[in-house]
Amino acid sequence: MNKLSLATVVASAALVLAAPAHSTEKEFTTKVAIYAWFPDGKVGSKDGAVRDNDVDASQAFSIAFEHPYPYIPNVKVRYTPVKADRFEYDQIDYTGYYKLLDTNGLQFDVGLTLMQFANGEFNKGGSVDSNKLANQSFDETALNMYADASMHIPNTNFHIFGQYDFGSSSDTRTMDGQAGVKYILPVDAVDVEFKVGYRVMDHEFGYFEGFDSDQANVMVDGWFGGLSFDF
Repeated sequence: MNKLSLATVVASAALVLAAPAHSTEKEFTTKVAIYAWFPDGKVGSKDGAVRDNDVDASQAFSIAFEHPYPYIPNVKVRYTPVKADRFEYDQIDYTGYYKLLDTNGLQFDVGLTLMQFANGEFNKGGSVDSNKLANQSFDETALNMYADASMHIPNTNFHIFGQYDFGSSSDTRTMDGQAGVKYILPVDAVDVEFKVGYRVMDHEFGYFEGFDSDQANVMVDGWFGGLSFDF
């Protein structure tokens, strides 16, 4: 795909150029975040239509570790449970990333994410149109390109941010993106970030017998809000 090819080029360049890009403000940083997410859900069907699915309000938890060693990636783990009428899964993202740009006004990270789908269930209730297909369980992984950027709004403590994961292999395509605004409140040695934004998961799963990826297209999107602590 063109998008994936472009992402590959960007990430490859970043791995080469990212070495001197680390900020010297903190040698070691730990960031812990928790968010409340209020999404809606849609799932593909045989005729190509989509059906609304009730999705339980969810949370997302993440922890990230950053360090001053230029050739070793920083790491982040994020956990997001998703539960809807016709599908559910626990999405765990393991990300290694480099800081391509890190200034007072701009920040841009790139890397790779191993996206794990654990405790997955698809087609709960066992029906697609008039055909009866059994509920199918899955535990799978996908490799994604990762990018995260933020821009400071001058003379304020507000920043605009965006994060994007995208991958495609065989019959499976995975995408998870979010964008919004954050407010950073410095408190002694800890920065507290308040975030509000919109998150979209758009996954085409090619794992299931009797379904192609168009039929197993799952979209979960909605507003979220939360905070993080940067030590």
